[in-house]
Amino acid sequence: MKFSLHILKLFTFFFISYSSLTKADSKPNIILIMADDIGVECFSSYGGKDTHTEHLDALAASGQRFKQCYSQPLCTPSRVQIMTGRYNNRNYQGFGWLDPKEVTFANLLKKEGYSTCIAGKWQLGGNEKTIQNFGFDEHCLWNMHKYKKSDKTAIEEPKDWLRRFDNPTLYRNGQWYQPGEKSYGPEVCTDFICDFIGQNREKPFLVYYPMILTHSPFDPTPDSKSRKQDIKQNFTDMTHFMDKMVGRIVAKLEQEGIRDNTLIIFTTDNGTHSKIKSNTDKGVIQGGKNQMTDAGTHVPLIINWPGKIKPALSSELVDFSDILPTLVETAGAELPKDRHIDGKSLLPVLEGKVNSRRETIFCYYWDYGRNKAKARAWVRNERYKLYDDGSFFDITADKSENEPLKEISATQQTIKANLQTALQGYLQQQP
Repeated sequence: MKFSLHILKLFTFFFISYSSLTKADSKPNIILIMADDIGVECFSSYGGKDTHTEHLDALAASGQRFKQCYSQPLCTPSRVQIMTGRYNNRNYQGFGWLDPKEVTFANLLKKEGYSTCIAGKWQLGGNEKTIQNFGFDEHCLWNMHKYKKSDKTAIEEPKDWLRRFDNPTLYRNGQWYQPGEKSYGPEVCTDFICDFIGQNREKPFLVYYPMILTHSPFDPTPDSKSRKQDIKQNFTDMTHFMDKMVGRIVAKLEQEGIRDNTLIIFTTDNGTHSKIKSNTDKGVIQGGKNQMTDAGTHVPLIINWPGKIKPALSSELVDFSDILPTLVETAGAELPKDRHIDGKSLLPVLEGKVNSRRETIFCYYWDYGRNKAKARAWVRNERYKLYDDGSFFDITADKSENEPLKEISATQQTIKANLQTALQGYLQQQP
């Protein structure tokens, strides 16, 4: 009897150990890529005619492409929102800064045993400890610069800290790193990510890649045929190179035999620079970075996970607050209980379990964070947008928001009233 009991205990031990191991091994790898300053109109999978983003087109064709994803109009507000799952009226404190009290998706996945890496553009203040406190094990970053005067943790940057493309100055795992004259910043960051993938292929990992491309200055890339300062041509070349870097990461996953167990999400932080005009299947679109219109906030969203996500074109309404809860649910992690998360997980949509999760999304924006009194806000559904000053637009008919609706039907009056109620609800939220 004692022998049988001993065998039973031994069996139970191995069963629990095996179950835990299987659960850990089954967790998917997650790669979140966010390009810089490039709107939806610049991608061939979204109707862009000036570029051929072949690697992203392939991900879109075999994954889900979302028609209605919206960011903030500027880089830091978008980075704060996507990393925390919270709207900017809760936690945005100024340009180039993320409150150290915030919890990021890296913090939450790290608790679940994920190895974590960030490479690319930081622009959130602090130092190596700050990056680690936000949940990242390894980092290779540009823009480790002191924007907030009260940031006593900020490191002293070299005089040439602004170099991001040719011969870049980066901050790699707590040390300034200058790889040399023949180096190109986006390639260095991609190499860092590929090395991280190779080193962590046996366990679940999170890679967050806020890319350096395609932000100005619009300089030639290593693949450019000309070294002339042609803004439009160089931007096109930068877009192609950005797509090439995405392709390299996908190829690395395939090489390591872990592509099928990796969720890839691609988006961009805001609209294109105003100097760039893009030819599309809907005409010429001028970049609208810094603007709260679609030109400043309408961004691509491509999500790909072989065998898990069926190819689809989705009209689902999405904003950056939805990314954190999506990563958390995918990883089997838990949302923080000490703060409100505004977003809703996209996983049910990706798995085909629901067609819609939310009726409205919200934008609260105060430019570079220099004057909060000038903050503006809007709320929108799939077709209509309402600003906090009462301006009401039919985006389907007036995508550039040239003229607010003045004479509205009874149906539109009801829609406007519902949006007004939603807007007030968003604005009254407490941190």
